[in-house]
Amino acid sequence: MTRFYLLTAFFLSLHLFAPDAASTQELGVVKPLMQLTGEDYSYGIDFLFFTRLAEGELRLVETGEPNVLRAELIGRTLGIASWLTGDRTQTYSSLMRLMPDGSLDSIEHVSQIRKKRWGKWKNRGKIRRFDYEQRKIIEEKLKDGVVSSTKEHDIPDGKHPVDILTAFYNLRTGVYGPLQHGTKILIPTFSGKGFVDFEVRVLTVEEQASQDYFPDHGLLIQVTVDPEIFDTNSGSLYIWFDKMGVPGRGIVEDLIGLGDVRGYLDKEGI
Repeated sequence: MTRFYLLTAFFLSLHLFAPDAASTQELGVVKPLMQLTGEDYSYGIDFLFFTRLAEGELRLVETGEPNVLRAELIGRTLGIASWLTGDRTQTYSSLMRLMPDGSLDSIEHVSQIRKKRWGKWKNRGKIRRFDYEQRKIIEEKLKDGVVSSTKEHDIPDGKHPVDILTAFYNLRTGVYGPLQHGTKILIPTFSGKGFVDFEVRVLTVEEQASQDYFPDHGLLIQVTVDPEIFDTNSGSLYIWFDKMGVPGRGIVEDLIGLGDVRGYLDKEGI
């Protein structure tokens, strides 16, 4: 039960690998990146006999600087989960630069957790800055707003890692190629385990039909991430999205201490 705070991050998986129709040839809908600016999705999360243990929001906004966008992802626990986790809120924010080829590069990714402990608010988080010219990622750890440590990581030759939100928007706009039944994609990233890949696999029609929780239309994606991101045993996620490319349902499998956790699209505010 001490891991209920992880539910606040669940909706992240729904967004990260939800394709825009520009990359889903089978769905035939086209949405350039700039048309996504201003979108706002909300999700609810259920577990066992409880409903809406957590909620999440994601938005994309312009920054005022040419070709620089900011994606913001916010999750908060509700009800019994809020009581157990000290009114925990998790925030993810990415600055991204639009490149001439239409892809997005990471500039800075910030992740923070805010919660009450013994009646006092506590904050901890990380800042990762991406310096592609110097081939480095600079990582700072934060505690109550103060930098507690700084590390530099050399980007390996041949790798072009991006943060989780930048990967999300690149995937939606077709940077990594089309998404069709049977498609497999590797997305370079950086995590606590170093330079690794997000593994994306679109299930075949037959595989999707065998999944009871998801509709047999649209597309169903299985994603494998670093297990530490959601504190799972396998790092396996399933995300279903409708014919418009909107993620509607998802499962995080085998969350440590909780088992499978299910999420759903609550509302769309655009």
